[in-house]
Amino acid sequence: MNEETNKISFEVEQMGTKHNFSVEQVVAFFLVKVRDYYRDSDVNAHDLVLTVPSYFSNVERQALMDAVHIAGLKCPRIINESTAIAIQYGFFKKIDIAKDEPHRNVAFVDFGHSKTTISIAQFTKDKVKVLCHLSERNMGARDFDYAIMTKLSAAFDKKHGDDPMENPRCKLRMMEAIEKARKVISADKEATINVDYLLNEEDLVHTLKREEFDEIIAPILEQFGALAEATIQNSGLNVADIHYVELLGDATRTPAI
Repeated sequence: MNEETNKISFEVEQMGTKHNFSVEQVVAFFLVKVRDYYRDSDVNAHDLVLTVPSYFSNVERQALMDAVHIAGLKCPRIINESTAIAIQYGFFKKIDIAKDEPHRNVAFVDFGHSKTTISIAQFTKDKVKVLCHLSERNMGARDFDYAIMTKLSAAFDKKHGDDPMENPRCKLRMMEAIEKARKVISADKEATINVDYLLNEEDLVHTLKREEFDEIIAPILEQFGALAEATIQNSGLNVADIHYVELLGDATRTPAI
């Protein structure tokens, strides 16, 4: 925490000199790199439109605008991710909408690593309208990985008398192996989780089957189902009114979704 500005800051030491950078400054450094990337690609643009999760507060949005100002760029507008997704879909898919089709209702499911957002938009040949969007900022594919890790850690502790969850390094190695297995099981019926010398020279080897995977993540899917039902209800539509569903994020690699 920077005592002068009363904001969160990052202390960085460069060539023996310490610097304190605010969050806005760090984001500005990233935006400058983005600008330089496009300049190197012969795209000379100074304006950009940024997207943010729908649950971002006005303070968070203003902080992002401050970062844009520090980077020397112009941001005409900050829009919600759900709106950006709908605009992109409408731009590329509008030619698919038949002339006799009064409208098309599309649900966008963004099941990411740490958050989930469900949006429902209504498209016509010329217009797009976001009917509803709800987010759960603490539900994502990482919860699948953590649930699997909790089960495997308990089994490892029972067999060897040591809990890998108590060791940060062991947790990171397990999470990496489990994430790889989860992506494999999206196409196969089973995946092997193998971590050599996980703890006290003991290996972790487990064959994760599709049935076991579905059982482990069932509570999380119930939470996801509740979010989906609430989104449909708030949109004023029925399930039968939604004929298209677009999956985004980690959901595209998770068969249970």
